[in-house]
Amino acid sequence: MSLVMLINRSGAMVLPFLSIYLNQELSFSFKQTGIVMACFGLGSVTGAFLGGIITDRIGYFRVMYTSLLLTGLAFFGLMFLKDFYALCGGIFILSLIADSFRPANLTAIEAFSKKGNLTRSLSLVRLAINLGYAIGPFLGGYVASLVGYDFLFILNGSSIVMGGTVFYFLFRNRKRKSAPDKLTEAQIAERDLPWFNGNYLLYLVLFMITIVVFFQLIYSVPLFFKREYLFDESKIGLLMALNGLIIAIIEMPLIYKIENRFRPISLVVFGGILIGIGFLFLSIIPHYLTAALIFTCFITVGEILSFPFSNTYALSFAQDHNRGKYMGLYTMTFSVSHIFSPICGMYIIGAWGFDILWEGGAALCIAASLMIIVTKMRKAQVR
Repeated sequence: MSLVMLINRSGAMVLPFLSIYLNQELSFSFKQTGIVMACFGLGSVTGAFLGGIITDRIGYFRVMYTSLLLTGLAFFGLMFLKDFYALCGGIFILSLIADSFRPANLTAIEAFSKKGNLTRSLSLVRLAINLGYAIGPFLGGYVASLVGYDFLFILNGSSIVMGGTVFYFLFRNRKRKSAPDKLTEAQIAERDLPWFNGNYLLYLVLFMITIVVFFQLIYSVPLFFKREYLFDESKIGLLMALNGLIIAIIEMPLIYKIENRFRPISLVVFGGILIGIGFLFLSIIPHYLTAALIFTCFITVGEILSFPFSNTYALSFAQDHNRGKYMGLYTMTFSVSHIFSPICGMYIIGAWGFDILWEGGAALCIAASLMIIVTKMRKAQVR
């Protein structure tokens, strides 16, 4: 699974540069750029929701393979779209197909893991993802600056198709959990469905605020580096690669050391606080390169602590027969964040500037992270 994700994400060259492509290459306004990027989030929400339901019905293998194959083909078609409305539709379809993969992937990881090493299993896959993410933007920055943006779409699509092909041959005969039997009335009671679990929903809303702020790394930060710091795409790609490289080097050893020493929710909260502080540094440090490096280090460590354990904590709410639905709703928090993050970010930039975005985002991220503790208290009271 990790090998598949490494191949897949090594070609992840489009999304980190999409805001620059839309604003600088296609001359879209901040508002138009935000809307196109929000269409990515709308498709992501739909894909995550459908992916969770379909995974519980037909199993994760078919969902994952189909998603990988069709996503790669969608990237090939996307490079021909230049019109605003065509891009809105194309991005929506692309993300719908791509994010149907995520609930199935999380369910598969749980199926191949033991309870005692679930967080490490999640971290191993994240290591592969982030190692690929270190390679992808690094190469993508040079490809965009030297050859042009069309080649980003070609390379991105090719890597996903390759990942899907490897996945098919590695997993087609591998023993896996069959689709669940028909559920009993007790299993489909309201208390077993994630959208009726108030404590789970509160956790997801609070965690989603952190993700909305964090995703400025994808949507607003590259544009900030380009317009305000005057970095070219190759330097931006290096900074993006640094995020993935740090994760690839330290996440697995760090998770191994701390997973049994701290509660998952405590690490989710602390990681969110570090992410907020990282964005604050973009506003208060005057030296460009120093600010960029410190920002990258803080949000990377925050991501390492927060994201794997947020997944583990989310899984603690689920049971065997509804895990796909719970993971579908969990991945939808990332999908919804893909809607609000670009729209809010681009609106604030256009109205008040980058500094207000960094300072306001930092305050929201820290406050939401601290409030997550409430969900643990409420969950304990219910039990």
